Amino acid sequence: MKMIGQPVCKGCGKPITGRYLTALAATWHPEHFVCMACGRPITDARFKLNEDHPYHEVCYAREIAPRCAYCGKPLTDSYLVDYWGTKFCREHQGQYASCDFCGRLILPADRETGAEVTRCRICRASAIETAEDARPLFRKVIQWVSHQRLHYHQLPLSLELCGKAKLLQYLRENGSTHSLGATMGVFYTQDGQVTSAEVRGVAVLYGLPSIVFESVVAHELGHVWLIVQGMSHGTPWREEGFCELLSYNYLRFRNTPESQYRAENMERNPDPIYGDGFRRIRAQVEQRGFERFVTEIERSKRWP
Repeated sequence: MKMIGQPVCKGCGKPITGRYLTALAATWHPEHFVCMACGRPITDARFKLNEDHPYHEVCYAREIAPRCAYCGKPLTDSYLVDYWGTKFCREHQGQYASCDFCGRLILPADRETGAEVTRCRICRASAIETAEDARPLFRKVIQWVSHQRLHYHQLPLSLELCGKAKLLQYLRENGSTHSLGATMGVFYTQDGQVTSAEVRGVAVLYGLPSIVFESVVAHELGHVWLIVQGMSHGTPWREEGFCELLSYNYLRFRNTPESQYRAENMERNPDPIYGDGFRRIRAQVEQRGFERFVTEIERSKRWP
């Protein structure tokens, strides 16, 4: 290396009279440019930095680099980070299934056999599988909805946990196939359109994580309220958008990482009915306030 002027070694602070190297915007005696982990000189032009300190690539991989949450390999190059902060190798994105409810990847050893939904271990741990698990949550959501000024005139509401086949049957009866829940009742149609309905209760797919179950119940209670108001046969984007907004508000109220994740997914939902409908109704509610919005519906039996 050529000597230009009188370089000073950043490692020892002394002038360099012989060979030197340039790295990190400074000059060094070759023996003083050392790895922060092992203390030996770095002689290769390739090295890694951490907090402005140099490391051999091997030392960096061993001591500093984060590890893939799924295979344990050091992540020394580009890698992915999911919503929950989990770091993993890029190739795993296409190798492993992702959870239907939180997006986490699922190792093959953790996959359930014969399940109607794809769940990670975390979502499976809070899954609502029985009526005994569901009833207190159902009552809690009903109570929250009543505090939003949505009343059902003491209408007795039943709750049914069911499989996908039964749920699909209920959904087809009221003209929908998109939800994890359904409003049970008698629906009267004319020319393929629902003209009136009598509500009996709510059906929800069993096996949902608790926060998903609660948000689905909130959505379906929105449908129940619209039926009570005689508003269940309007424009689909309005009806589903209103019910999604009610579910969204409940998730915001719960204020947990899991509820925040679902709320943010609602904000980005590209579906023209559930996503755009939600955003359009939300914009209307933000102008009026939720209480005024529902009061106008109650009084006029029309959408504001």
